[in-house]
Amino acid sequence: MSHENLQSQSFTERLVAYLDGELPESDARDVEQSLASDPAMRAEVEQLNRAWDMLDLLERPNASGEFSHRTLTALHVSGATTALPNEHSAAPTVAIETTQPSRFKVPRLVAWSVGLVVVSLLGFVVGRLTARPDGDVWLDDLALIEQLDVYREIGDAQFLRDFQRERDRDDRRPPPTR
Repeated sequence: MSHENLQSQSFTERLVAYLDGELPESDARDVEQSLASDPAMRAEVEQLNRAWDMLDLLERPNASGEFSHRTLTALHVSGATTALPNEHSAAPTVAIETTQPSRFKVPRLVAWSVGLVVVSLLGFVVGRLTARPDGDVWLDDLALIEQLDVYREIGDAQFLRDFQRERDRDDRRPPPTR
């Protein structure tokens, strides 16, 4: 929206407030001075007055008693007074109750955080208790360590392959007769 449109909109809003008698005295005097000196402003006031006159020609819709009852039961009428000069003829101030956010969001977040910390600590403790000490790794290789001298005499993997071939050949031969 351009700056001129904003000024025009603000200008029109001030005129409407002036015509409704809602402007403070100092602002009302400013509008009256502008009306006295500006023909464009007077033309706009006349246009607004004609529009209100045309609205008066329209048929006024009447809300049913059921509509009023449903609306008032849906809204809570507060005992607040209005700031209007004739507040006895003004409509009551209506307060709409909104639902408050749950008070349990913060405690729920804290409970989840504490639970996560407890589970993490429990996992750490169980892991430490079930883990073997570093010295016990040698026990897994005890059979290999006991035969280490034999394995050193073997040399390399080629010897083992040749040995396996010889063994397979021996298995295919018929057993010696007695």
